[in-house]
Amino acid sequence: MAALLSIALLPIGLIAVMQTLSVASKAQVNAELALLALTEQAAVQERLTLRLARGAADALAIVMLELRDQSDICSRIMQDFVARSDRFSYAGFTAVSGESTCNSAGRTVDFSDTATFAKLSANQISTITVSRQARISGTSVLLVSTPVFGATNDFSGYVTISIPLSKLVPPGRETVQQSLLNLVMFNDEGDILTSIGEPENVARNLPRNLMLTDLVVDDNDASTLEDVEGRRRIYTVATIEPGQVYVLGIWDSSASLARQAEGEILTSLFPALMWFAGLLVALFAVHRLVIRHLQILGRQMALFTAARRLPNEDAGLSPPTEILRIQRAFHRMTDALIRDEASLENAIREKSVLVKEIHHRVKNNLQLISSIINMQIREATSPEAKDALRATQDRVLSMATIHRDLYQTNETGLVDAAHLVQEVVSKTVDITPDFKDLELQINIGDIWLYPDQAVPMSLLASEAVINALKHMAPADPSDAARLMAVKFTCDANRNCRFELSNPIADETDGRRSDHGMGHKLIRAFATQLAADVTTSQADGRYTITVTFTASEFAPAPGTF
Repeated sequence: MAALLSIALLPIGLIAVMQTLSVASKAQVNAELALLALTEQAAVQERLTLRLARGAADALAIVMLELRDQSDICSRIMQDFVARSDRFSYAGFTAVSGESTCNSAGRTVDFSDTATFAKLSANQISTITVSRQARISGTSVLLVSTPVFGATNDFSGYVTISIPLSKLVPPGRETVQQSLLNLVMFNDEGDILTSIGEPENVARNLPRNLMLTDLVVDDNDASTLEDVEGRRRIYTVATIEPGQVYVLGIWDSSASLARQAEGEILTSLFPALMWFAGLLVALFAVHRLVIRHLQILGRQMALFTAARRLPNEDAGLSPPTEILRIQRAFHRMTDALIRDEASLENAIREKSVLVKEIHHRVKNNLQLISSIINMQIREATSPEAKDALRATQDRVLSMATIHRDLYQTNETGLVDAAHLVQEVVSKTVDITPDFKDLELQINIGDIWLYPDQAVPMSLLASEAVINALKHMAPADPSDAARLMAVKFTCDANRNCRFELSNPIADETDGRRSDHGMGHKLIRAFATQLAADVTTSQADGRYTITVTFTASEFAPAPGTF
């Protein structure tokens, strides 16, 4: 009987070996992904600083098209930019000759003999380089440079922003994890920008026979390699600035390898243990304690199913080995289930961060589109074309504001619609010229909506303000100011009401075109809200009222 049971348990032992090996492999992959996530987290501040510098350099490059020949004004702009932030030490425009008369230093500086100037003049692309002894500050800085092209697409020079490397010092290993040996930031040429260790220690921990640029792949990656001295290390590479700056995490793999070796030993002993357990089951199969222990195990399973409570082993009962093995396997399973649930919750949080990042990128792209439209406005000669482009730019900026608030929303999915509408209304008025004397009266309650309603409501409010400003009555010298009133409230039954009132010109006679773009957009957004829109005119004021019911969250069909 013992032999037959042992043979019967052999396939189970083989399956257990395969599953254990699979779990060990997945655990190693998950450990590397966790280290990669820690590397990316450690580089958050550096990524933010470089993106701020990149955005500022791009913006200044556009300004240089108008101010590159006005060195006094240009220098004041650069000085004011550097003074407003402690992240940057220098900002300036360098002409094709290598001379910089427009810079935050307030004097003419010749960069024509520097390697950075030669590289930028030859490549004429945005670059990030390191200078160990900067010409202006005399310290180690990171140079973020953006080329400037003229109206005929001719290279006119480049804008450079300097970031002191002291501002880019990554967090120490105590802040991230004790197993972190070094955190190295480098550029696309393999130059080391910053690290948390001494330079000689960095060189000892780098992978053998590989350049830093060899570790960069299309996606962020983690790999286990040997360092210069032959020790196994885990290398994780995260992107700070795509194609230009990366961060390398160097981790001590001894702990991970020890766990893996322990798992391999257990895996190799598992068939023998299973065989031995089969013999014990054959000897004690009829033991009177078998049934009782199975009942205890059943109660433990029921307790875990009902209350997600981990069962405690009772060492005083001394159950048969096979049942004890089943109990321990169940304990490991319950522990794994709880860990998996925690991992799923973490995955949900990561997806939430990803969604916020998408909104952030959309906001940045909309702001870029706004800048392009602004360039077209300056080049347009027709007043009608300029007005049309400005209206389009206002709408784009409104959408950018909405997406910025969406990626800052809380984890419940709700959006602070009150703040969003107030900001959209205020910014729409601020960016519209000829309304400096306009008095804006805003009365908005505490309103939280899901994005499906918060976005169209904000866009509708923006279009209503644009329409109001378009038909606004001209300023009357006898009045202190023109008044625009905005009110947005929701009652206890989630019935919401948005109302905008403004003075109108006499010649409009209260009649606004029902075929204009603004009116069509308001109707379209109202349809998305399932809202009713009414308009009225009284005492020289025009009022638009939007009423709708704030919806509760409902999952999309086919989702869980």
